[in-house]
Amino acid sequence: MPTLASDLLSIFSALPSASLLLSPELLIEAVSDTYLTATGMKRSDMIGRYVFDVFPDNPDTPEAHSVRDVRASMEQVVATGQPHELPVQPYDTPDPAQPGQFIERYWQSRNAPVLDEQGRVTHLLHTVVDITAQTRDARQLHDAQVREQAAREAAEWQRGELARIFEQAPVAIATYRGPQFVIELANPKVLELWDRTPAQAIGTPLFELLPEITGQGFDDLLNEVMATGNPHVAKEMLSTIVRNGQPESVYWNFVYLPLREDDGTITGAMVVATEVSEQVQARQQIQDLNDQLAAVNRALHESNAELLTNQEEVLKVQQLLEGSVAERTKQLETALADAEQHRTSAAQQQRLLSQILGQVPASIATLTGPEHRFSFFNEHYQELSGGRTQLGLTVAEALPEVVEQGFIGLLDQVYTTGVPFQGREMPVQLYDPTTDRPELRYVDFTYQPLLSEQGATLGILAFIVDVTDKVLARQQAEALQEQLRSGTQPIH
Repeated sequence: MPTLASDLLSIFSALPSASLLLSPELLIEAVSDTYLTATGMKRSDMIGRYVFDVFPDNPDTPEAHSVRDVRASMEQVVATGQPHELPVQPYDTPDPAQPGQFIERYWQSRNAPVLDEQGRVTHLLHTVVDITAQTRDARQLHDAQVREQAAREAAEWQRGELARIFEQAPVAIATYRGPQFVIELANPKVLELWDRTPAQAIGTPLFELLPEITGQGFDDLLNEVMATGNPHVAKEMLSTIVRNGQPESVYWNFVYLPLREDDGTITGAMVVATEVSEQVQARQQIQDLNDQLAAVNRALHESNAELLTNQEEVLKVQQLLEGSVAERTKQLETALADAEQHRTSAAQQQRLLSQILGQVPASIATLTGPEHRFSFFNEHYQELSGGRTQLGLTVAEALPEVVEQGFIGLLDQVYTTGVPFQGREMPVQLYDPTTDRPELRYVDFTYQPLLSEQGATLGILAFIVDVTDKVLARQQAEALQEQLRSGTQPIH
């Protein structure tokens, strides 16, 4: 078997590439210093040994076929005398510092023949480039992109769920943008109450779509909400609206809410409304009947003094009045029955709204009083709290870890001032009963005051969306991109 002179071995050792010189039997005859640096091996542990005894497959990865692929390439070069380049090859190498352990590696490998004057293969030149760092970075970047895509898909699904809830809500909902209050969204319920089609409403300024409501106070209320950022709650507000080609007197319960951009700028408003015309008219009818009965009673008392002189006349008048009272009483009972039916319908609508809130893909809870006691929470909120929320408990009792993190202070602030608070991607440590330790989460949330008719704060609506996966995916992608930007350039 041909061997190399010592001066040739010295020259080979100084090659800038990571290379092995092998005999046709794949015994290691020479090793470049660069190869020793890349593998962490010693030349004395390699010279004269079968290459795959020095570099076996990692026994901890039984699915690995690195030895098979590289040996096939080398045997092909020995047989054909033609060079062969392998695709990127995962090939773990022994860890010199920990015998029996392996280091994850990825290589770009090339095998080339060394021929004598007759064209016979006398040696095999095995050259490798360590691309482990680049491969890991690319894999991590891909994994981060996959997670980010999954987070985007989850967000799209949530938006779809909210859109379905918006479409099916039993209350009228619409959003307006800009100083002209251009209608951006309008659900079927509000279009039904307006007696307008989607094509007529979407993209049209509100007071152009419903010119009859101009000057009825709605424009002033919307301008105030846009200017101050404070919601406005109205009870049984009277307006005139054209429906079926005829003007109608309509009573509304509604709330105007400001719409804010990410930087807090108010660019529009949202209305959530319910028509209460039937309830108001029923109550007015009952009041009219009561007034009529009161008038009859007054007439009866005033007549008593005159009728005392004529008992027969008194009896006739009493019979007349009793018939009138009986008729009025019957009308009153009918009106009361109608009012009870309207109250039952309103209660059913309220229960349906509670069911919808329970299905919204966000954590929702209502808190009552200055102690912030739970009066409602949906399943998502219970999951976020680790199953610790109970009706009647205060937030501090159910989630004691959020006290020092400042969230109770924010609730106190919203309750005292009546001003909503919004948080974006805020970190919060929440205790996880399954692991018995706190877990870092990121949330978008709104604390919205719930006000009485007199404007006093009764409680707070908490609306929370868990955005942990989105934040972590973005942070990881940014970190990987920074590593790629500051990474070492490959050695030529």
